[in-house]
Amino acid sequence: MTLEDAIDATISKPKQSSSRLDTIADYAIERLDAMGLPDVAGGSAGELPVNGLARTKNWDVAYNFVEKPRLLISLKSVWKNASGSVPNRIDDLIGESANVQQRSPEVVIGYILLFEVGADSQRRDDNLMWSEHFERAVDAIAIRRSPLWNQGLLEGAWFIRFDKDRPKGSRVVDPMKTRETGLKFFRSLLCELELREPAIPFTRRPDCEPSAAAEGESAEDIPI
Repeated sequence: MTLEDAIDATISKPKQSSSRLDTIADYAIERLDAMGLPDVAGGSAGELPVNGLARTKNWDVAYNFVEKPRLLISLKSVWKNASGSVPNRIDDLIGESANVQQRSPEVVIGYILLFEVGADSQRRDDNLMWSEHFERAVDAIAIRRSPLWNQGLLEGAWFIRFDKDRPKGSRVVDPMKTRETGLKFFRSLLCELELREPAIPFTRRPDCEPSAAAEGESAEDIPI
């Protein structure tokens, strides 16, 4: 399955469907498996409840090892009214992450963020588009690495712009950038997971050397 396939399937579902983003989660599970991490749960099989300090949250993608959550991915989307939706999405992901990190500080957390370009508008404060502001805000907190263990930070985020009015199979905006940032996203999660849990039975060890970014994975790992 390609990202275009997953987005087409997402668009085809009813707006209020609770399973609208399941195909994106299935896509993420396939990518993790292709890059060496099998037995990841979630997606169409159902969200996974994970206990945090204050409440339980259902995560879209989860990998458990020795009966504990070790990697979690949540999906967020903006389809309309970016000026009202984006601040809420930022607050949500910081709060959700901090909640589970307080109970399991070793967990690796990533977010996949879908932004429909028709929802975009310009901010008055800085003249940035809301999509730019959203992407910059998330990039600023996707920096959780040793020794910076602050709660509410993330190990990775993937920002995907798409246009629902384009023909099927061509809805991803800037496919090259999306592929590159997607590869960086999945690699960052897997590298942090291996660093924190060396006993995890990867079928393929993550390539975490600095040179890996220049050499790149095979294009089939992140099919657009």
